[in-house]
Amino acid sequence: MARIWKWSIVLFLLVGLLSHQEEEMMIALMDTPFMVWDLIINVLLSACLWGGFLNIIQKTGFMNYFSIIFKPVFRIIYGPIIQKKDVYTYLSSNVIANLLGLGTLATISGIKAFQKLQEYNPQKERPSREMLTLVIINTAGLCLFPSTLLTIRQQMGSNDIDAFYPYMLLIGISIIVIGLMIQRMIDHE
Repeated sequence: MARIWKWSIVLFLLVGLLSHQEEEMMIALMDTPFMVWDLIINVLLSACLWGGFLNIIQKTGFMNYFSIIFKPVFRIIYGPIIQKKDVYTYLSSNVIANLLGLGTLATISGIKAFQKLQEYNPQKERPSREMLTLVIINTAGLCLFPSTLLTIRQQMGSNDIDAFYPYMLLIGISIIVIGLMIQRMIDHE
């Protein structure tokens, strides 16, 4: 992959020089660090904001109210392991972080949920069905409020920052449904 990037940069520079776009290339080269800096600041501040909301949800016990919504669905998806409070807490915080578009926080709670699932795994040398389900759901990246994507699109000057939203939902739900169906079919073989 590094070779592809290296040769792509060389190719783009040669095309730019041969087409006499030197001035535009220099402007892009000089503006890029500032664009990246602004983008990083906006994404970090957005993650801090939503991470703060997630911490408030966890610390105030508001997570218990989400159990009314999530627990029946989780029971269908994950099975009886949801009865374990520590597993359910990490899984539900992972889902909330994913739904808010907080990939970093979702990763942390996902790793903790994975560790808890491993504690209850009867065959330690291979992942349990619940662990594979967690991986499928996290990989799908289903998100109701993609704060990072919205921030990036706004920062880059998009005219319609949420145009991707219906497609993102359709793809995320499809990946979860298809992934879980394939996993269940493999489990029954």
